Amino acid sequence: MAELEQFQAQKELEEQNKELVRQMYEAIDEQDFETFSGLSASDGVCHIPGVPDAVPLEAVAQIIKSFYEAFPDSTHDIKAVIAEGDMVAVRFTQVSTHTGDYEGIPPTGKKISVECQHMFRLANGKIAEAWLVEDNLGMMMQLGVELKPKEGEK
Repeated sequence: MAELEQFQAQKELEEQNKELVRQMYEAIDEQDFETFSGLSASDGVCHIPGVPDAVPLEAVAQIIKSFYEAFPDSTHDIKAVIAEGDMVAVRFTQVSTHTGDYEGIPPTGKKISVECQHMFRLANGKIAEAWLVEDNLGMMMQLGVELKPKEGEK
């Protein structure tokens, strides 16, 4: 009987973790960064491909704010949420319209659709760690950015 209770408790915790991650995406879509911060551990970090050091989650909130200045209608169309233990994986499509300056790219008015996969580790009811994989190259191509090697590189 104790084994069944332990299994049920684990499944309940996994469902709570999945719900917390869903709440985080809802808060981002509503640009409610106070809620986003409240769902994140104060010492939480994020791992981003191409960035050598972990980024504090509070800095990630600033990056997201900057993105929403250029893509104010951005939403997360969640396709799958899977939890195991203290980990939650999410697959989604982020759909946005480029109406503001982004990374030096003037507004194009183009609607973009970016495939993303994020993984989170939760601790004490908060997001403690995140790993982000997003199709940024595909996003740049949709925006019409011409990609070419730097001068002198081939």
